[in-house]
This record gives sequence, structure tokens and C-alpha cells, in this order.
Amino acid sequence: MINVIKMDLYRMFRSKSTYLILLGTLSFVGMILYSMSESIGTPDVEITIGITTKTDGLRSYTDLATLFKIMASSNSFLIGSVIFSVLFINREEASGFTKNIAGQVTSRGLLVLSKFVSQCSFIVLSFIGSLFVFFFMGNIIFDSVSLGNVFDLVKEMSLQFVFHIAFATIILGLITLIKQPIVSMLVGILLTFGGFSYIYQMINNIIHGLTGNETFNLMNYTVTGIVPSITGTSPITSIIRGMTVSAVFIVVMLTYSITVKTKSDIN
Repeated sequence: MINVIKMDLYRMFRSKSTYLILLGTLSFVGMILYSMSESIGTPDVEITIGITTKTDGLRSYTDLATLFKIMASSNSFLIGSVIFSVLFINREEASGFTKNIAGQVTSRGLLVLSKFVSQCSFIVLSFIGSLFVFFFMGNIIFDSVSLGNVFDLVKEMSLQFVFHIAFATIILGLITLIKQPIVSMLVGILLTFGGFSYIYQMINNIIHGLTGNETFNLMNYTVTGIVPSITGTSPITSIIRGMTVSAVFIVVMLTYSITVKTKSDIN
């Protein structure tokens, strides 16, 4: 298993597309950061560049934890995760690499786990790269951006890492199921941009009508609903809920992907 993971990571870090997607993600983050600077001092302002970013609480003197919390809550990093996952995984399928290597591993499920590790690695790169963007670009467009409380920063990044790898397993499951890169990317982007919110609302209305519980919200139990709503300063009950939902998605989607990969034919 270690050798399979090493092989995928080697291919990932040797691929130009990895760095192009990372550069694109960080450039997008930089655009939002620049737009955010114009909303300082205006309460409850939302910046929209394809996605909505809440900037309430932003100050001209800020820190990395605050900027990371706002940016992660905008679902910005999810977009890069979708594009990387679809291109990296489907490229191997199209090139015949997966078919050639499948017979050399003890279980084809290991191929799924190695792709998951690559997804996690890209998310880490996105997070770390964003901190450099926040610090260097932030000190140009804001009065000052400091390191701030390291514990708060680590807490924010750790929470979002769990949420983001849960989303990565969903994309992995979509890729395994659909096997069409364009469709997989379309569905992933729709998830990121809230394209299924109307469906969620319909389900909410049905549940409200059946149970009489008007407070239930399905978005609280979806990864794309958790990412923008739960931070390190959220109530502990919300954090536990977010971690639990993410863990369930990780286990279920990885199990699904491994099962399908093991039983299906490789073209």
C-alpha cells in the first residue's frame, strides 16, 4: 500500500497540472482577498465573485486565523479540490495507467485509498499556500496582517481539513460512479456553488410538513453546508455535529468507492 501511495504522490508532484490548479486556486483566493479589503468597517457585507463571502468582523489590522476562517467559509478551497480530483484521477483512467497497475496490487481498493491521500495532500498544499497569500498580499492591501494566535489558526485549519477531506471523498465517489470527467466536474462545481440548494429546501419543506419541526435544516447535515457555517468559534455542539457528519461521509464514500472499484471492470 505504501508503494502505491508513494507512486501516486510522485505522479502528483511531478505533474504540471497540479501546480497550475494550485496557482489558479490561490489566484482566486487572492482576488477575493483584494475584494474583501474594500468592505472593511461595513457590517454584514457580502463579497460575491461567483461565491459569497461574508466579511463581517473583518478589520484593517487582522490575523491569519481570521482571514483563513473567512476564506474557507466561502467554499473557495472546495473549487480547487473538485478540479484537481477530476483531472488527476480521470487522467490516469484515460491514459490506461490504472489498468496497467491494477494487476500489480493485492487489492484494487488500494488505488482508491492512494487517490484519497493525493486529494488530502492537495488540500494541505492549498491551505498552506493560502497562508502565504494572506500574509504577503494581506500586508499590502490591509494595514497589517499578523500571525495571531497560533492555536486558533491550527484549530481553524484542522476543522476545515476534516470538512474538506469529507468533501473530497464525495467527489471521489462521484468520479467512481459517473466515470465521465465533464459530468463529475459539473456536479462537483454545482455542489460547491449551492446548485442543489433548491432540492435541499424541497426536502426541508417535506420534513417540516410531516414532522411539524420548522427548525430542521438539511444543510446542517451536508458537507457543503457545514464548511461555511462551522468555525473554531462555533458552539461545541455544532463542531461535534460537523465532525460527526464529516466522519460519516468519509467512511461511507470511501467504502463505496473501494467496493465499486474492486468489483467493476477497468477499461
